[in-house]
Amino acid sequence: MYRSILFGVVAIASATRLTAQATDRLSLDVTIGPSWGSGRRQQYDNTSGSAGEVVLALRLHPDRAVAPIAALSVGGQGSFTPDAVCAVLPPPSTGCEPEFPSFGHLGIVGGIELRRAAVDLRALTGPAFYEGGGKTGLGAQINLDGAVGFAHLAFVAAVRGSLVDRFNGDRLWCRSLELGLRIQ
Repeated sequence: MYRSILFGVVAIASATRLTAQATDRLSLDVTIGPSWGSGRRQQYDNTSGSAGEVVLALRLHPDRAVAPIAALSVGGQGSFTPDAVCAVLPPPSTGCEPEFPSFGHLGIVGGIELRRAAVDLRALTGPAFYEGGGKTGLGAQINLDGAVGFAHLAFVAAVRGSLVDRFNGDRLWCRSLELGLRIQ
């Protein structure tokens, strides 16, 4: 009888430990904030941009303080001003600057995460596919973020950058500062 009880206690303790490690491996970030963009071939008006991002990350070694991360990043950015004011082009051009293109992206990023007590710091980078606002394109994405909070819910602050080479030859650079939540 004691063997059955001992086996049951060990099985429950092992299952609890494995469950804790499994939930610690995955995290989901949802962030939103202002964005700014510029182009190589064309000057754009981007005074009222917004960006949002959803990042599903897998921590490859949850038992380590510093560990590699692999993530799927889905997001977008755009200008949401209903009454846009004309930003006049400098001479010799005439007219208004076009608004910075709105687009969405899907990226596969990787990097490193540092965990200390209730603070997480991440640096991620990788390729992404961009669609919308004219021609599609391929590019690179970089994410730097920090999270502070509880075991399964944290507040996130992120700085994100995207370099997009569109198939029409234009190159776009987009930056954002975002706030949100991390569920892990």
